[in-house]
Amino acid sequence: MKKLEHITIIIPLRIDSEKRRTNLDAVLDYLCKYRIKIMLLEADAKPQYKLQAEHSDVMCRFVEDYDTVFYRTHYLNCMLHEVRTPVAGIWDSDGIVPIEQIIEATRLFIADATLCYPFDGRFFAVSDRFSRLYKETGNFDILSQNESMHWLMHGMYSVGRRFCCKRKKILVGRGGENEHFYRLGPEDTERRERIAKLGLKVNWVQGCLYHLFHPRGMNSNFAYRERELSNRREYLKICRMNRQELEEYISTWPCTNKKSTPYATD
Repeated sequence: MKKLEHITIIIPLRIDSEKRRTNLDAVLDYLCKYRIKIMLLEADAKPQYKLQAEHSDVMCRFVEDYDTVFYRTHYLNCMLHEVRTPVAGIWDSDGIVPIEQIIEATRLFIADATLCYPFDGRFFAVSDRFSRLYKETGNFDILSQNESMHWLMHGMYSVGRRFCCKRKKILVGRGGENEHFYRLGPEDTERRERIAKLGLKVNWVQGCLYHLFHPRGMNSNFAYRERELSNRREYLKICRMNRQELEEYISTWPCTNKKSTPYATD
């Protein structure tokens, strides 16, 4: 699939349950059938994840990190700077999107999109039962033909946790991920607001996203009150800014000033 030569899926991870581990196994098995380049970065006190199958297109890296909070925005920026393809797909360990939607999202970058969601806003939470059935069989119909049995995690218009971006465009002058968000917060909504406010194109692809079940650990829930308020204040600050103010603010971010890898293409 020639279109998939232009995209690298990046997955920052911290394994906090056995279900999250088996979810990632299932996600990798699905993606690797289509020879998509994948980068995994695990950040933890010690390695918790090991590939269960030989995947020649998967590159794994471990970073020693003793912080109990998984600093996802920071690690995403580290990975974006390492991607060698023009398009990066930001995933997590539990999300599955039909391959046709990934192909369509990649195609839209030819039309100069900067940010593209490989789904139309419908972000389905899959029950423990259907998640187990899918992982046991690998049959995608278990997800797609039982949508009435799933529930929408964030209504009809989610912008959460899965997106594709023009790697260089989202880094140079646009800040990459906003590292002022530490622990779970409104960073997904902020990203869309920031990219749109900068006058860049945002696209959606028709179809659903499926989220396999796992227990909700501390990094899957909102932060303690003080940190949650800080995250929300950061989002509201971005919303209040005009384009010039936003560009000036972004110019102070560490990711904006970090030199990209020399082999990364436009």
